[in-house]
Amino acid sequence: MGASLHLSIHRQVIDELTSYCYEQLPAEGYGFLAGTGREITHFFPLRILDPSPCSFGYEPEEYWETIKKIKSNHLSCLGIIHTHPHLPAYPTQSDAKYWERPDLSCWILSFREPEKKLSAFQIQSGQVNPLIYEIIY
Repeated sequence: MGASLHLSIHRQVIDELTSYCYEQLPAEGYGFLAGTGREITHFFPLRILDPSPCSFGYEPEEYWETIKKIKSNHLSCLGIIHTHPHLPAYPTQSDAKYWERPDLSCWILSFREPEKKLSAFQIQSGQVNPLIYEIIY
């Protein structure tokens, strides 16, 4: 993925992930974004192991079961979403340093402000580049 890659995400996916992640507060919410081509059409939540508002970890078995579910629906994993309950919608140093999927877009939903902010990035070798996305209604 290049920094100029244009992605699209369906409004109902944003609604689903926002609702799910809001329910996880004060901990971070986490999940996969899937679809076809460059169009995100589905959200697959993952429960986190650490309920702290500043970190997340997931059950490896659930991770792989979710990947299988995405593939069985004939979708591709296009991104990973997590929330920042108290920080801006920008990757932290830790997010950038430990990002293990440079092939996927990194999405961050911030609950810091009342209007919530959703941002997308490409992270490769610790380098963070914003991604442009379009919301499909």
